[in-house]
Amino acid sequence: MADNVARTIAGASAAFTAVSMGISFATYRRGRPRLRVKASFGVVTVVTTGDRSCHLVIRIRNRGQTAVQLSKAELQFRDSLWKRLRDALSGRPRVYGHMWHPPLSSEATRKADAFGGAQWHISLNDADLTVLETGGPRVRVGVELSSGIVVYDRWHRTPRWLPGGGNGTGGND
Repeated sequence: MADNVARTIAGASAAFTAVSMGISFATYRRGRPRLRVKASFGVVTVVTTGDRSCHLVIRIRNRGQTAVQLSKAELQFRDSLWKRLRDALSGRPRVYGHMWHPPLSSEATRKADAFGGAQWHISLNDADLTVLETGGPRVRVGVELSSGIVVYDRWHRTPRWLPGGGNGTGGND
């Protein structure tokens, strides 16, 4: 009889411990930073002079309860599905693309508070446009946190308004 009571108490203790661990894990998951990254490319044309300036806008939204420190932004390029398939069938080594780190201005906000966000405007010069033209037909933007974790946006087509048409065929063949 005493053995059954001890087993019942031990079983109840194990059950309460498991429930406590589950609650602790849920609290940990709820408190972590949850970032959303969105990027957009644009062209601003001055009507009177006809000058064009190209911009990349990166918006970071922190939907978590923890503030995060942002260190840098990066663009990742990828070839089209058909080119990757052709390279795989021909026996060429698989190359997933390359990275480019656009320079952020010194006044760029490097912190995203809890339930807050940040927005970076990057003015693209001729060298940056060359990188975009030759990078590949697909591009996605990532933001690196101070902890080393990189959060990416979804894949986009390279902008069509580039002088090369945004096809990314300038230097990848």
